[in-house]
Amino acid sequence: MKTLKLFTVISLALIVLGINAVYAKSNSTQSNPPPTGYIKYQVNIHVNSNINWPLTRIYVVMTDENGREVAPPELFTPGTWVYVFNEAGPVTGIREARMVLPTEGGQIFHKYPSPDIKKGTFLDGNVYQFNLYPAPIKLD
Repeated sequence: MKTLKLFTVISLALIVLGINAVYAKSNSTQSNPPPTGYIKYQVNIHVNSNINWPLTRIYVVMTDENGREVAPPELFTPGTWVYVFNEAGPVTGIREARMVLPTEGGQIFHKYPSPDIKKGTFLDGNVYQFNLYPAPIKLD
């Protein structure tokens, strides 16, 4: 009988301690809350109607100052002139919009239009415009 009472008291004590631990954890605050929104980068492609697009794939990419992609690249499709990239933010740094041709062995086949580069703090909920002006490509 004494053993049963001892186990009952220990069980009740563990239940009370468990409830207190759960309650304390649910009321705690995070020191580094996760990002609450996204930054949108809108890349506008401005083209001349005389461009003959190469048969190879061209990608529209958004990178940081180290050349790392901040969002998955988008396959360029003639006729689609606006591409939107999303990144969790806010962030401070450099963002670069550019068009790239596929690589083989790490070598870029052709240089394409100059990238549009912006530097600063990019805030959640804002849309940042980038503009690219591709010219006709000569395939050697």
